[in-house]
Amino acid sequence: MRLSIRYIVFNAASLLLAAFCYSQQPDLSTVDSLVSVGDYSQSELLLQEIDTTKLSRTELAQFHFLFGQIQINVNSSDESLDQFLKAKRIYSSLDSLNNVAIINLKIAESLNALNNPDLDPQPYINEYLEYAEDNGDPALLSKAYMQLGKIYINSDPDKTIKFFNNALDQNSRINDSLMDAKIHHNLGVVYGEILKQKDSALYHYDIALKQYQKENLEDYISYIFNNKASLYRNLGDYDAAIAWYQKTDSLEMRQYELGTRQFLYKNMAETYELNQDYENALRYRKLENSYRDSINQAEQDKALLDVNTKYQVEKKENENLKLKQHQTILWILSGILLLLFLIAYLAYRNAQSRKKLLVKDHEIEKERLEKSLKDQQLSGLDAMIEGQEKERQRIANDLHDNLGSLLATLKLHFQNLKVRKDRLKEEEDRLMKQTDELLDEAYQEVRKIAHVKNAGMKGQEGLVPAIMNFASKVSASSKLIIEVEDHGMDERMENSLEIMIFRFIQELVTNIIKHAEASRAIIYLTHHGDSLNIMVEDDGKGFERNQIKPKDGMGIHSIQKRVELQEGTVDIESVPGKGTTVIINIPIQ
Repeated sequence: MRLSIRYIVFNAASLLLAAFCYSQQPDLSTVDSLVSVGDYSQSELLLQEIDTTKLSRTELAQFHFLFGQIQINVNSSDESLDQFLKAKRIYSSLDSLNNVAIINLKIAESLNALNNPDLDPQPYINEYLEYAEDNGDPALLSKAYMQLGKIYINSDPDKTIKFFNNALDQNSRINDSLMDAKIHHNLGVVYGEILKQKDSALYHYDIALKQYQKENLEDYISYIFNNKASLYRNLGDYDAAIAWYQKTDSLEMRQYELGTRQFLYKNMAETYELNQDYENALRYRKLENSYRDSINQAEQDKALLDVNTKYQVEKKENENLKLKQHQTILWILSGILLLLFLIAYLAYRNAQSRKKLLVKDHEIEKERLEKSLKDQQLSGLDAMIEGQEKERQRIANDLHDNLGSLLATLKLHFQNLKVRKDRLKEEEDRLMKQTDELLDEAYQEVRKIAHVKNAGMKGQEGLVPAIMNFASKVSASSKLIIEVEDHGMDERMENSLEIMIFRFIQELVTNIIKHAEASRAIIYLTHHGDSLNIMVEDDGKGFERNQIKPKDGMGIHSIQKRVELQEGTVDIESVPGKGTTVIINIPIQ
């Protein structure tokens, strides 16, 4: 069974590859590029290689349109008309109005070239003109008036001139210099060939020639030279006519070269005959016949090519029929495989979805428990801090009010005893003096402890003033000098956060007094963005990190725990003999 499936998949892949390789054909955009540069022979060969059965309707319409353009440019107006009509029917069914309008203009151009009285280009021009007027597009309108002028060039020259002038007016709004030259060229033909007005004809020819030469369009330049030669010939100036014909002959022509050369040499032979130069007349008659033979041979070759093309098309259709049979089998097998893959994929996705849901539920429950634990820890620490605040206040009050007053009273009693000691001995005086000094020292020490322990912060004064006040009192009552530097601390923070930070600093300073044996300490406070940085440095004796042990109260471990719950960090840098630095970073929401 496994071997059979592998065999089917292998054959399906082989058929798909064969279909892909066979389907390679010329791209319509390549043909379009060749047509735009006037390479009609190569573009026609590429079109004949395209399998129209594989084209979409839009591509098929473009195929017929390109084929029509090629045919009209090789003087095959009948074939071009047929191709343009096919393209128009498809574009009309696709409601592609812009393309329909363009093809209407091409159909009118083909009908003008056929010059068949039974085929009237006027309806196509009117349809194109209506579309151009609805869109208010000067470029479309100028082309419409140009074709209308061509329709009446023989029957009503004045009407033709009017349409050509309308075309010039519309074109002046878009400044299409080449279109302007073509309109002047056509005006020159009307004045020269129909109305026999030499000056007007030369005026328009020269305007068109200047632009053609600027753009190096030798085919169009040859038309101007030929038109000027015809003008002088009609006026009886045969020498001037022959000179312009010779200029025409010196140019390279890409479009209609065989037919144009034959027509040119026919005109030159007739002009030489009119000028009674029979030797040159005979020479150009021979050239005319030679090109006529070439044209006949080219037509024969084209007929043979058409027969061969039909054979190749029939052969390709047979091959396509076989390929379609293979493709049908391929699509059936591919559909079965795709269905199996789809079922397996859906089952896999369903299993993955269930797994993700279970993992997500587990993560939600874990996050809920962690949040609950964190809230409990925060509540416990808040309660501990509140208790510590109350305990600090009670101890400070007791030291100051009870023990302090007791020591003061005891000192007063000793002062009274000192006044009455007239009969005491010298040894008793010495002991009395020592006792008095010890009592005074004890009293001062109690006052100092009370002041330090009670050095809290008031809600109205703010964090920085409270820390500066605290540092000032510690510096005044001990050998430790404390400096405070702040940056960006202009705005107040939430009161409970300020109290917490103050207690951090108070505990760190207490540790310095107790353990560091330092003479100098600096407190840095920096508020940057959404983060608060606290750094406390001292020049004390330092310590090894493993010397830190967990203790109750607001020790370093308690500070670390509290900061972590605030999603902050605590870093301790200490080297024995080189002091200690504690860095605290706390995010401020």
